[in-house]
This record gives sequence, structure tokens and C-alpha cells, in this order.
Amino acid sequence: MKNFLICICKYLLFLFLLFAAERLVFLVSVHSAISSLPISEIAATFWHALHLDLSTACYLLVIPFILMTLQLAFQAKWFSRTLDIYTLIILIIIIFSAIGNIFLYEEWSTKINYKIWYYLQKPDEVLRTATWGQLIGGILIAIASITVLFWGYCKWIKKPRIQTIKKFYWQSALLLVVGLPLIFIGIRGKITGIPISQSNAYFSKHQILNDAAVNTQWHLAKSTLRFASSNRQNLFESMPSHEAEKIVQELFFVEKDTSVSVLNGDCPNVVIILLESWSADLVESLGGRAGITPHFHELEKEGILFTQVYAAGRRSQEGNSAIISGFPPIPVNVVTDNFEKYPKLGSLARAMKNKKYATSYYFGGDLTYGNLTAYLMGMGFDRTLDEKNFPSNIPHGKLSIHDEYVYAKHLEELKKEKTPFFTVLFTGSSHSPYDMPTTAGTLHWQVAELPYLNSARYADYALGEYIEKAKKEGWYDNTLFILVADHSHPTYKQWNYHEAGYQHIPMLWLGGAIKKEWRGRHIDKLCSYLDLPLTLLRQLRIQTSDFPWSNDIFNPYAPSFAPFQNNVGIGWITPEGSISYDASNGHIYKNSFPDEATTQRELRKAKAYLQVSYQRYLDM
Repeated sequence: MKNFLICICKYLLFLFLLFAAERLVFLVSVHSAISSLPISEIAATFWHALHLDLSTACYLLVIPFILMTLQLAFQAKWFSRTLDIYTLIILIIIIFSAIGNIFLYEEWSTKINYKIWYYLQKPDEVLRTATWGQLIGGILIAIASITVLFWGYCKWIKKPRIQTIKKFYWQSALLLVVGLPLIFIGIRGKITGIPISQSNAYFSKHQILNDAAVNTQWHLAKSTLRFASSNRQNLFESMPSHEAEKIVQELFFVEKDTSVSVLNGDCPNVVIILLESWSADLVESLGGRAGITPHFHELEKEGILFTQVYAAGRRSQEGNSAIISGFPPIPVNVVTDNFEKYPKLGSLARAMKNKKYATSYYFGGDLTYGNLTAYLMGMGFDRTLDEKNFPSNIPHGKLSIHDEYVYAKHLEELKKEKTPFFTVLFTGSSHSPYDMPTTAGTLHWQVAELPYLNSARYADYALGEYIEKAKKEGWYDNTLFILVADHSHPTYKQWNYHEAGYQHIPMLWLGGAIKKEWRGRHIDKLCSYLDLPLTLLRQLRIQTSDFPWSNDIFNPYAPSFAPFQNNVGIGWITPEGSISYDASNGHIYKNSFPDEATTQRELRKAKAYLQVSYQRYLDM
């Protein structure tokens, strides 16, 4: 039994040393790119890598654990031989993926991922793009490394030999029953809550160090399993590509650029507050019942309320990427989960930094959810703060720190922020399980959604308090606040999942930077939160070419439409009506257009938009 425990521990240590050695070689290979970085930060990659390394090691430990456990009960040489063969296969996979990652990183600027399988399907392309020295050298290094490592495994790791124990059958079974769940916990990263993601390894402003910290084999496997099938071809091709491209080009054609300026200057501070799960039905002026968000209702008098804004996605990571990058959420995949796409996305943070803005992002929960840590770093935010950056004794719900404390932290940090600043604050209290404080009082309506409505009431209270405190700060008079929901939510109006009303969300611009003559106005133009990036940057006179999927809401000649993702198709909203289309079977779920001709015309636009946007995703 002692030998069994020693062998398990040595095998696990062997895997950790392999990952650490690979990371060291990678860092040496990119030494010119990291030579100016602090040694302490480079060394920190090994510490921040441990979580994903453990998950990967536990994946690889499952079969050795089973084989070694069976050796305790049964005396058969094939257990040991099978383990040797398995280890050799693992070494081949680790070494070749590591070498591939090192050789490809300079070209791809990202870690090796599912795309490698497409290149290997066409080896002639590999031969044309790699030198003979790289190919031969890589193969020789791989063979030598595998040989040395397998010899080391046989000499040190597989010893001492596990001795069979007579009649150790039920004890072996018990070991499997206890041990495999423990390994599963290591794979998942924790017992409860959000499972491990590559965001757990992200820690640096320098993407190359984050890439070093992410376990290569974990990333390659995750990338392959999650994205390979849906990244192989355009799942939503319904017409010739040139026709689809022409339709989309016409969708974004603007006859005249007559956009108006609503700001006092072109360099105000900008604060975007992403309101978790806020439906338009929470807001009285947007058709909601009075009393749910009274503070928001009062703030409308000080700003510009957009009455016909629709969310394009249904999840927080989709809302974040749509608003920050202006790229439409697509079916099947989520762009934040695929960090190979990040360099090709637009970024409000990058755009603002070009005009010397300090950039930051705040959230009271765990930003590893939806891979947001990796995404936000990829978008170039100077600082990202989540629950780890708050005092441990601060009041905390199950999902996140309560909004009022996140707002307080935000104001405290902004006192020290250089101006102009661009900051995003993502709220959390209006998300289930709705365990927020009852500071704002509670509603007692007879509706099934009452917990959600009361959470919105608290979120509204915290928002109102925040704005009132912000008004006392010296920077307020030169600040634009944009309040917008990350996505909608089921409400007492019982909207169908495929109806436009389900996607209706609030957006309010306010603050000292708003011209006085614009305060208290309503903008009734139909639009999407995808239009926010370009609309904002136009007001700031910042270049907008990175946001081709946005329209300028303040330009009366800009087209009016709002797409939304519906898992396997697209929803399409225009001033004439809306439709929801299932691309997997051609089914139309909801259609409110007045006649068949309009239906077919708008459906064709929707199909073209879906086809082209998905192709853009594939091409990133």
C-alpha cells in the first residue's frame, strides 16, 4: 500500500514537472519579448499556472490511478505494460503540443489551438510555411525529449513496484470509489461554484505571460472539444456569400452623416454601468410598472433615455463582449470563450487608451465566469477588479458582493484615478439567487417574479445612492454615465423567449458632460446595444473603424434594426415588426411583420446578417 501511494504521488509530480519544464522552455523561446518585464512577474507565471496544471494532471491521472489500484488486487503484468504505453502516448502528446506551441506562437500570437487540426489536414501548407530546419529540428528534439523522459519515467517514476495484496478486492474497489471523485474535484478545480477556466491562470497585463501560465494541453483539449465542430464551417450559410455580403453592406449604408453632439466636450470621463439582467419592464417610462426602479425614473430627468434599445445576447459574457467590442453574439459559440479571437475584436478600452484614457473594469463577483478575466485583459483594460480585490469581510451574496459596496469601492478608486478615465462597472445584485439586502424595502406584489423585482428595487436603490455621491466629486461635471443592461430577463409580462419584448432593455445617458438642452430627452430610435460603441466614440471624436457592426444612434439617417441571438438562429427587430428564425430547421417561432412580402424581405436580411457575422467569427 505504501508503494501505491508513493507511485501515485511520483506520477503526479512527474506531470507537474513536465508542465513546468515546458513553461520554462516557452519563456526562454520568447525571451526577446519579455526581456524588459520584471523577473518577479515572469516567475509568477509558474505560480498562477498551478491551478490549470493541477486540473490537467488530474485528467491525465485517471487511467494511471485505476491501473495502479487494480495492481493492488490482481497480479497481472499487463497492468504495468498498459501504464507504460499510456505514459508514452501522454509524453508524445505533451512534447509535440509543446513544441508546436513554441514554433507557432510567433506566427499566431496565441497558444496552439483547434486550428492546428485544420493545418495538419493539409500538410503541404505546413511544409510551405515552415523551414526544413524547423521541421527536422522539431522532430529530432521531440524524439530526443520523449526518449529521455520515458527513460526517466521507467528509472525513477514507476518505481517502487506495486505489490499485489492477497484478497484486497473490496478495498481496491473502495479506493476507486473514494479516489476518483477526489480526482474529479481536482479536474473541476473546486467542489461547488464556477468550474475552472483558463481565466484562473490570467494575472498579467502582458498577454504573453498569461499565455505562458495557461496549460498548453488543457487549452488545446478545451479548444478542440468545445469549438472544433462549430468552427469547421459556417453552420448558417443560406445563400451565396457574395449575396449575403451585399445585403449586410446595404444594412449599414448611411446616406448622410448628420450626427449631433450631445456632450459639452469631446474628452469627458466615461463610466459605463452594466446593469445585470435589467429588463425594460423594470422601468416605468419604458412600459414597466411604477415603483420597481424609482431612482432610475428620477435620473431620467437629468439625462437622455433611449426607449427602444434591444439586447443582442442573453448571457452576461455576450452582453459584455457586445457592448465593449461591438461584435454580435452568435449561436453555438461565445466569443469570450475563444481567446484566439480577441486580437481581431474591436475594443472600447483600446480605442479610449489611444486618446490617453485610463481604463478599468469592476465587478463584485468572480470574473472567471464566462472567461471574462481573459477577455477583459485581451481588450486592453489597464485594471480589472473582482471579488478578490475587495476586503474579505465585506457583505457578500452567493454570486457577488452587494451592489452598494461595489459602488462604494468604485467611488473610492476613482478618487485616485487620473483623468480622463474610462471605467466599466458590472453590477450583480439583480442576478439570482436574489440574496441582496432589503435596504430599499420590498414589493409585495402577487407575481412569480417577485424575488427578481425586489432585487431590481435594491439595485435601483444602490444605483441612486451611487449617482448622488458621485455628484459631490470634482470630476462629475466632466463625466458621462451610461447605464445599460447586459441582457434582459423574464418578467411579469411573460414575454415569449422569441419575442422582441423579451430583449427590450433600458439605456440612459446622464452626467455633467451632457449638454443642458439634451437633459430630460427621450430618443425613440430603434437600436441595439451593439450600436453603443460607435455612438459613444463618435461623440468623443475617436476613430470607429474597428466597430463595423455598430450604427450611430444619433444619426437620423442610420438604419434602424436590432438582431438577437436565439441559440440556433437569429431574431430580427425593425420598426415594422420582428421575427425569430431557427436556422437548424427553418422554423419561424415569432413573426409580427404585417405581410408575407415584408416577412420574406426582413428574413432574408436576418439570414444574411447571421451568415456573415458567423463567417467573420470563423475568420478571426
